[in-house]
Amino acid sequence: MEDGMFEQAIFVRDDSFALRRIACVMDAIEFLEEWPLERRGLLHAAASDTCYSAYDGRKSVDAAHKTFTTWARRVGVIEDVPAAPPWMTGPKIGGAGRRAGG
Repeated sequence: MEDGMFEQAIFVRDDSFALRRIACVMDAIEFLEEWPLERRGLLHAAASDTCYSAYDGRKSVDAAHKTFTTWARRVGVIEDVPAAPPWMTGPKIGGAGRRAGG
């Protein structure tokens, strides 16, 4: 298997309306496994199969990302979360967190 990390995380809402970050194939598999049995269908099966295949190295991580995203959009759980500007996520500057004398 590749490292399993998605190039871009997918944000979804679960049944409790909590926002979840799906950053890798394993995150997607876990979310799909938690999905209620009575709400699963052919697209869920396809997304699960593709994610498991990517985990096993039989398909690409990109294929898993695309299939999971398609499924999440279809069932209405995907959230379009804008990316944080670089100034919000860049390296910290300054002496905060340094040990005294070192």
